[in-house]
Amino acid sequence: MVSVLAAVLGVLPTAGVAGAAEAPTSRDLYAWPFAWNSIWNLPLATTARYGEFDSRIGDLYADVENISVDPDAPVRTLGGAGSGEVRVDPDLRADGSWNNCSTLLVASPDERTVVQGQPMELEPGGDPSWEYAWPAQSLAGDGTEGCHGGSGLSGIGGTIREGELSSGEPLRHALKMSLPCTTSCSPENGGFRWPAVKADDGYEGRYGGENPQVAMGSLLALPPDTDLSGITEPDVRAVAEALRTYGAYVVDETGGAPSGSFQVQSTALREFPHLDSAAMREVVDQLAVVENNGPFTPAGGTLLAARRAACAPPFDDGTGGAPATCRRDTEAE
Repeated sequence: MVSVLAAVLGVLPTAGVAGAAEAPTSRDLYAWPFAWNSIWNLPLATTARYGEFDSRIGDLYADVENISVDPDAPVRTLGGAGSGEVRVDPDLRADGSWNNCSTLLVASPDERTVVQGQPMELEPGGDPSWEYAWPAQSLAGDGTEGCHGGSGLSGIGGTIREGELSSGEPLRHALKMSLPCTTSCSPENGGFRWPAVKADDGYEGRYGGENPQVAMGSLLALPPDTDLSGITEPDVRAVAEALRTYGAYVVDETGGAPSGSFQVQSTALREFPHLDSAAMREVVDQLAVVENNGPFTPAGGTLLAARRAACAPPFDDGTGGAPATCRRDTEAE
């Protein structure tokens, strides 16, 4: 099945991933969801402050997320902790393994509501079920919270979606990462910071990082002067550009040190062949923590601050676009 995202990306202006692409004038709700000022959609502010971050990551893997938000997908019945009718890609499968954070579109008149849960079990063409469920959310809302057990953050916002890395277009949203918290995450202040709403159970005895800025919810990013010109792998370059323009939120703990991960849609794994490459690990080693990311300074600045990229345009129906005050700093590219 051709994803909604891939179809939408096919009509966007063609450009490389080096940040010079012309910004689109509209967006599809299912391919590029959530409000313009959602944490997932705001580019880094030019007032962002970058602090030291030692990732202590030796290898990288994909933390797989299942996403089915195509309004034309067949209707199935959600079971387990969930209930109701949902839209499910008939080719999608999930084995019920832990942290199998999943997002499904509710079959409702507005076709804008999603439910999230984990771990999901699903045979292709069958009915899905999961053990733990989260409250329903609108794809046009802020999209902050969801099924990441370590942080309480979204299972669809920030995910590298099918079609993104193969499109030749920049990734126009923040990403998500998981860290080896025994070495990287601080237990101070409850083990989390905004926008996370929690830390892992038992974080007090498990988190071993020394930097109080690094915890669940921390925004990690490449400083604006990071030189990416030597990166030749297209997938690594696209992710690096996104990390320099939007950053990545810490949403979960990995299985253990020294592993780190990016959250990737299950059907997009083949588009990220160089995930655990020397080039990608070098990018991660250059990450910094955005010290002034907070509810009044999201992505390192007030909503009036200039940004490193254009803010999100309206949805195809004309709603949801950023005001003129959310602007790109033309000298930041």
